[in-house]
Amino acid sequence: MLELHNLQKSSDLTTGPENLSNVDPVKPEIYFDRQAALREFDRETELARKQEVQDSLDEKSATLLANARVLMKHQEYSLALNLLRTASNRNSKNMAVINLLADCLEKTQRFDEALKVRNAAVRVECSFDQVQKLATLYYKLGRDEEALRQYFEALSLLTEENEAIFDIYKNMGNILVRQGDFEGAEEYYNKAYTLNPQSDTLLVNFGTLEVQRQDYDKSLYCFRQAVEANSKNDKAWVGLAMVHAQFGDQELAWANLETAVDINPANRTAVLLLANWGLRDSRQEQGIAVLQDYLGRVEFDEDLSLVLINLYCSTSQIAEAKLECERVLLWNPANQEVASLREKLKNIKKA
Repeated sequence: MLELHNLQKSSDLTTGPENLSNVDPVKPEIYFDRQAALREFDRETELARKQEVQDSLDEKSATLLANARVLMKHQEYSLALNLLRTASNRNSKNMAVINLLADCLEKTQRFDEALKVRNAAVRVECSFDQVQKLATLYYKLGRDEEALRQYFEALSLLTEENEAIFDIYKNMGNILVRQGDFEGAEEYYNKAYTLNPQSDTLLVNFGTLEVQRQDYDKSLYCFRQAVEANSKNDKAWVGLAMVHAQFGDQELAWANLETAVDINPANRTAVLLLANWGLRDSRQEQGIAVLQDYLGRVEFDEDLSLVLINLYCSTSQIAEAKLECERVLLWNPANQEVASLREKLKNIKKA
């Protein structure tokens, strides 16, 4: 039996980089009357254009920006990006153009270019809002040192209460957890807690911190509080599963983990745990089903495809394992581990 691929980097519940491929879940309205759709688009564009004129833009640039806003509202990010590049060429220092361009670049996952635009925005206007947006992009990309430095800079520019402060404190706490500075992390989590004590996300962060400290009683309390605040928080359910597993209550741990996957089948940590536990507890078929569902939802996840291959091998599903190997190699022909595994599988078939 092949050993299940172990992915330590997926064990974190909340403190890793955000899912950068997420887009707004709002679905555009469907029109069955083409003329009605055009009238609605024109109406939205005109309303947006009037706002852009107030941002000291010329008529042409105002129209470009207005159209881009409407396109982004309907998740047509690539089309909006073309208009925003043109507007940026005409108004390279206009903050409305710069901010919307950066937002659109992030939506289309052009992160290197987005960083350049965010840095340019700070050079044009070194304000709290611009610096914290740059810091948050660094944070989402996992560039912790730059993020922490920019967050401190943003806080030094703060002159009045701002709703972004909660996220800044929370994110700084997450960075410090990753760096092993648990006392520092707790300090910033507490600052965030004073601003929003009902945040289930923050309660999960507290729980994760206590797991790192190996104080499982406290972590259990935090995760339970998070679930009470929001029963649909899949990360809280994963946290409960891990703590109950630590206490040796495997049945309850399994139930918690299954709840997490039911809520969010794309929760990578939950899927990986279920696959590992499935092999450990001879419930491979359940792990296979969850992995298949997960891989059908994401564009590509090379590591979890390898987990699925190993589970197929553990249940003697050689044909399925070979097919998954081929799929991985189509995405990444340079993966020597999968190429070698495919050759071993061919020998099993010949035998």
